[in-house]
Parts: sequence; C-alpha cells; structure tokens
Amino acid sequence: MVAGCGGTRSQSDQDKDGRLLGDALRSAYSAGAGFKMDQQLVILGGDIPSGQAFQVHATVDNGILKNDTARFGYKIQQGRQTVMYYDMLIAQQQLYVKARNATTWKTTALLSTTTLYPTLRLDLVRETVLLARSISSGSITHIDAGFARKYTVQPAPDQLEQLESIPVQGTAEDTFLKTARAQMDIYLILPGNKLGRIELQMTGTDPTNGEKQDVTSTLDLRPARVPAIQAPSDAEQVSPADILK
Repeated sequence: MVAGCGGTRSQSDQDKDGRLLGDALRSAYSAGAGFKMDQQLVILGGDIPSGQAFQVHATVDNGILKNDTARFGYKIQQGRQTVMYYDMLIAQQQLYVKARNATTWKTTALLSTTTLYPTLRLDLVRETVLLARSISSGSITHIDAGFARKYTVQPAPDQLEQLESIPVQGTAEDTFLKTARAQMDIYLILPGNKLGRIELQMTGTDPTNGEKQDVTSTLDLRPARVPAIQAPSDAEQVSPADILK
C-alpha cells in the first residue's frame, strides 16, 4: 500500500486535520445518511488449501444509518455464480442478520464482525482518525458527489486490531502487528467539508491459525432523513462464525 505523507507534517497540523475529519464523521452519523458500499475480501491460509483463496464480493446499494444504528441489504457474491442476500441491522452494539428467504433473525456482537463492513463503522473510523499514527494534508480530487478534499490516514496499532476483528494479546499481538497494514482515505465534499467517501485497504494475518485476510472497502454517503431504527424484538444469539449460515 502507498503510505501517506503524514509522517513529514507537524503534529499540530495533523491534529488540526484530525479534528476536521472527526467533526465531519460525527456530523454524518448524528444527522443521518444514506450510503452504498462495495467490499472485496480475500482470505488465504488457515484451513484453506495451499494455492487456493476464499474470495467474497459484498455490496450495499441503499443503506441508511444514524448514530450507532444502521439498516441495509447485504449482497454477497462468491466466485461467478453464488449470490446470497441478507437483511442486516445494527443496533445496541449488535449485528442482526436475516437471510432473504428466512423468517427469523440471528444476532451477534458487533465488535466481532467489523470485517464485514469496516468503513460503515463510522464510530470506529472516527476513533481511528483521532488516534491515527499519521494524517496527510488534504489534496483536491473528484468523486461522484463532486469535488472533494482527500486525506490519507495511517491507523495506530489498536485500531488495526479493531478494524480487522482480530483480538490478540501478548506475543500474539506482536506477531500480528508485524504484518498488519491499513490505509484509510477520507473525502470531504467541497464546499462545506461534508463526509462524502471512505476508502479502506487493509491486510493482516491471524497468528492463531495463520489465516491472512485482505480487505478493500469503499463507502459513499449522501444526506438523508433517517427514521428511528429499531432492533428486532426476537433474535437468536449465535457466534460470529455462524451469523451468515
């Protein structure tokens, strides 16, 4: 991954831009927003046979979010033919999932499923910005929503673990951080400095099983009126590994 130029900047300049980005992120989830997301996940090693890879392409076309809640349809494509559709909802620090042909919801802890939608976790993205290892100066560019200023953020180690949903401690943490990498590009729409897009590239290896994951995720946002999002009243608690089964 190409590193940002934040390491050559003064800490005061980086802190100033960090506060600007943090305010834009907070405004986006406080006011409510519509979003679309595109994500590629590639897993190697672990239980996957040598020379093979598990690849997933996930998309969201018409999601809504506000504060710590979100509701969206989640489409997963594996290979060229297998397509699965899920209804998903985030509320009360839980992820709720229902396959489109199912009648009941499953739920599991939100913190354990971040790799399904890391750019959607605007609370975690904001924390990553405020605790970043470095933040580049803004550069003018263009995205679908118009002209924007792009900032490149290099996350600190603690946020790497949260973004990749790989909790590690002690020597395992040291092993993980030797290979874990991430770069986050955040786009603020001009004029007004409203949050327009988040792009994230990250890679890391779970030291417990040797499983390596590569994630590329893009989230595009637009202002929207978002009604209250309520968690399902009756959902089956499952482990993170079973949430999509």
